[in-house]
Amino acid sequence: MAGGKGSRLEFVEKPLIKICGKPIIERIVNVASNICSDVYVAISPHTPKTKLWCLENNIKIIETKGKGYVYDLQEILKDFRKPLLILPCDTPFITTNMLLEFIEKAKRMESSVVTLIVDKHCFPETLKRENTEPIGISLFKSNGVKWSNVVMCRFPELLDIDTSIDLRYAEEICK
Repeated sequence: MAGGKGSRLEFVEKPLIKICGKPIIERIVNVASNICSDVYVAISPHTPKTKLWCLENNIKIIETKGKGYVYDLQEILKDFRKPLLILPCDTPFITTNMLLEFIEKAKRMESSVVTLIVDKHCFPETLKRENTEPIGISLFKSNGVKWSNVVMCRFPELLDIDTSIDLRYAEEICK
């Protein structure tokens, strides 16, 4: 999912923000390629430079209307068969092993959709979230409506870049 407005970061294209010398989208595509046979990047009118980056790097894209995360996700879900792993573009430290652990836990659940929820206690004090929250990682196993969550505590793997504070913290991790 790489089609957001980036409004909390002054409307910058988050997928192209460089963390540890690489655009976040490159890091996510590399991890996804270790797990999935087909990798697509969902872009929107809000991310034209990301679209160009994908085309230049032979990454398959799916274009959404950019009406918001939930609406764009609904567009994607109707076009792809299941199982379908959804990843956000703003988690630069996500790892293959962490995703495989999530997928294994999700596969054991009877739900048709399993979402990864980040335990708010995972984050350092300066990055504390008010609530335990999803960050956009979901496994859609089938077209059913039964939904479950997997709560994980992994830092910095599950750090999502939403604010300038998150971005500064990510840059410090790289040093």
